[in-house]
Formats: sequence, structure tokens, C-alpha cells
Amino acid sequence: MTAKVLRYGSEQLEGLPEAFSELLKRATDEVSSGRESSWAKAVSEFNERVPDMSFTSLLVLPWLFDFRYRRSTGEAIARFLEGLKDARIIGTNCESCGRVFIPPRSFCEICFKRVRTFIEHNGFGEVATYSVAHIGTNPKEKLPRPEVVAVIWFEGTKVTRPNSNYVFHAGGLMHRLGEVEPSEVSIGMRVRPVWRSREQRRGDITDILYFAPVR
Repeated sequence: MTAKVLRYGSEQLEGLPEAFSELLKRATDEVSSGRESSWAKAVSEFNERVPDMSFTSLLVLPWLFDFRYRRSTGEAIARFLEGLKDARIIGTNCESCGRVFIPPRSFCEICFKRVRTFIEHNGFGEVATYSVAHIGTNPKEKLPRPEVVAVIWFEGTKVTRPNSNYVFHAGGLMHRLGEVEPSEVSIGMRVRPVWRSREQRRGDITDILYFAPVR
């Protein structure tokens, strides 16, 4: 047989010769992993084992499954993303411990309580840590100029405990820094968000172009 299209399920394999069943499974695996070149060897082996069913080529069309998912961001992050479209940074405030969460959370892991109070933040913060990137998303290409990527802690989200050496920060954002040379960046440097134009904003984190130093 030549270029015959085969559609099969597990129940159809039961009535086939074992060698043929093995070949079909193997051929499907080769299709899935992109190793079509080894088909010739598989076909040759089959022809030797089952000469009365020999053929020269095999075309296998595996079943294609189209899975579509719907995800919900939840109330807190949904309001955060909607705020970005209006150049606003939205957070939540725990009425029990007083911490401000940015991005917003709906639950305080310290107080074990629901957080229901939303606030608007001015967006000013400080560089908690940073890295200078010379390579972007394509590891084969060097960036035209180095980019600084930093973790931003927002003003009012820092909580210190008098009886502890720990400082708590309720979240923060990782984002690019702009309007500054890598050599000028320092931990603790005060920064502010720089926004896309209104017509370009669509409700995601890239609505903030970068964070720039507060001069």
C-alpha cells in the first residue's frame, strides 16, 4: 500500500498484527517529536517482519486537539490592570496590620484576614535591587545598549518591626529603568512611573514604559 491515510484509536489497534500496531505507534511518536527521518528505518523493519503486508510509504495524520482556556485574574488584579489603563496604580490596604499591597492582594498572609480596601498610589518608589542586562529575549543577539531591570518597592509598603531585624515589603514590581545610565543606578534610588500615551494603554504592565529617577 502506498500513501494510505490511517486514522485509528486504541480499539482499532487491537485487531491489527502486532508488528503493524507497533509501527503505527512508533510512526505517531515520530510525528509528534519531529523525527520523520526515522520512518524509513521503521518501514524497512516492518517489511522484513511482515512481508505479506509490505508497503513503501506511510502517511500518519495524528488527531489534533484544540484546547482553549479561560482564566480569571480575580477582583484585585483585575482592578489593578484596569487602573493601568488610566495611568493609575491601584493597591489594597490591610485594615488590621496597615500594610499596603502593590500589586493588590485580597488576603493578608500575616493577619489571615480578607483585604477589602482599595487605594490609589502615586507610583513613587525605590529601587530594591537591579540587574544590568546586555542580552534580551533572544540569547543570540546583544542589545544595542544595556537595559537596567529593577525590583521597585513602593512608598508606604515598607513595614519595620521595632523588635525585629526584618523589614517587610508588601509586594513590588519588576520593571525597566529609563532616563538613567546603568552606572548611575543605586539601591534605594527614588523612581516614578513613565506611562504610555492614553491611546496606547491596554491594561497590562507594559502600560508603564519604565520607571525613571526622581530628579
